[in-house]
Formats: sequence, structure tokens, C-alpha cells
Amino acid sequence: MALSIKNTKVEQLARELARRRRVSVTEAIRQSLEHEVARERLVPRDDDDLFRRLMAISDRAGQIPGRENAMTENDILGYDELGVPTR
Repeated sequence: MALSIKNTKVEQLARELARRRRVSVTEAIRQSLEHEVARERLVPRDDDDLFRRLMAISDRAGQIPGRENAMTENDILGYDELGVPTR
């Protein structure tokens, strides 16, 4: 089956990739497409469900009350107000 590339920039990129990899243009395109398809398979496509789940987590996290006498970031990291380690 033939594939016709009618975009000059795409053709230039394919030729550059082939030259850099020292393979044919067809092989460079095949490798790139296999890589991208494998990468896409790793990404879940149910974006709406993921968005809803993340928003639910965000909503719950926003409801966590503040604590009295909570540690400051420097306390947590172990530094005083001048940046000197306290541990």
C-alpha cells in the first residue's frame, strides 16, 4: 500500500530522521509510528472518567481542615528561619 506525503515539512522531517538513524525513510517512519502507537497504548483514553476522579480527589483534599499549631514548611524540612538545619 502506498502512502503519499503531501506536506513538505513532514517529508523533510522524515528524511532528516532517516538520515540521522541511517535507515530508509520508510524504516524511520515505521519506527516512529511503532513508538508512538506503543506510547498511546499506555495512556488511558477515558479522559472524562479520569477527570471526574481527579476532581473528586481535589474536592476531598480541599475539605481537609487546617490544624492548630501546624508545622511550617521549614519545620517539616528541618530548617530554622535562617535556613540552618535543626536536626
